[in-house]
Amino acid sequence: MKDFFMEQTMNKKLIPKNFTNHFSDANCEISFQWICDYNKPKPTIIILHALTGNSTVTGENGWWKELVGSLKVIDTNKYNLLCIDTLGNGFATNTHENIHSIKKVTIKDIALINLWLLNELELKKDLLIIGGSLGGVIAWEMWKEQPSLFDALFSIAACPFKDDWIKAVTYLQSALLEQKKGYELSRMWSMLFYRNALDINNKFKVNTNTVEQWLLYHGKALKKRFPKKSYKIMNHLLGSIGKTTSKKHYLKAAQNTHTQFVIISIVSDWLFHPNYQLEWAKSLKKIGKNVSYHSLDSTHGHDAFLIEQEKLNNILTPYL
Repeated sequence: MKDFFMEQTMNKKLIPKNFTNHFSDANCEISFQWICDYNKPKPTIIILHALTGNSTVTGENGWWKELVGSLKVIDTNKYNLLCIDTLGNGFATNTHENIHSIKKVTIKDIALINLWLLNELELKKDLLIIGGSLGGVIAWEMWKEQPSLFDALFSIAACPFKDDWIKAVTYLQSALLEQKKGYELSRMWSMLFYRNALDINNKFKVNTNTVEQWLLYHGKALKKRFPKKSYKIMNHLLGSIGKTTSKKHYLKAAQNTHTQFVIISIVSDWLFHPNYQLEWAKSLKKIGKNVSYHSLDSTHGHDAFLIEQEKLNNILTPYL
């Protein structure tokens, strides 16, 4: 058998309708990418992407290509990797078109479908899970549903509890999406929260383009590569964090878990405020859990986990 790492193939599975029939009348698929060597049993790392990301984490177009690969911190010689597309992101399936009731889709739905996939792939031990932003929230929800399944959970710029600030940000994006050229406007507005004032001011001190050109570029670029309905679904999921659960449910799940938690916040994050992630880490420590908390120092805001890959490498290395 060839070294599967060199191939990184796309896979799809039809989801049983009992998982999706409250928001879709049609068949729904989940897409994912395997990076593994079936001839060499190894632990598996599950990687979950952010709002407009996808399952391509390494290779030429990989959004984490500096971190994932042979002899990198997420080492494909040491780990098998399973990278899952968030249901409805439109990357490799048309499931987003089959979702007729976006408001009925929950973070818990996504988590349960992902856990079903793990079971289908017979992944039942030696599992670690890593998620950034929305992917981090989904990782927490998967852990809460099956807290004995994961040996380690890496949460990056994410917190699983209700946040009225994020709800406000996504509410305004939803309103913008209904206007003429609303997709581009929504994306441009959201970029201000994925970055921050320091990052943008520093960027244009040495940039020949204007901030207006930068915003227009991001609005048009996302429209070209990401379906509008998928953006609506992902924005809805971001705004519905904590809707079906609470902190007490997570603390209950933590009572009998062996999971090692690594919580990484970003100093300048204007979307998922670092204070809430620190508070959650302290809550887990109070009940005797194995928790490490790190603060990534960057002026790049929320998107620093995509930009500051060397700093993130240094934080992750001792654990992997």
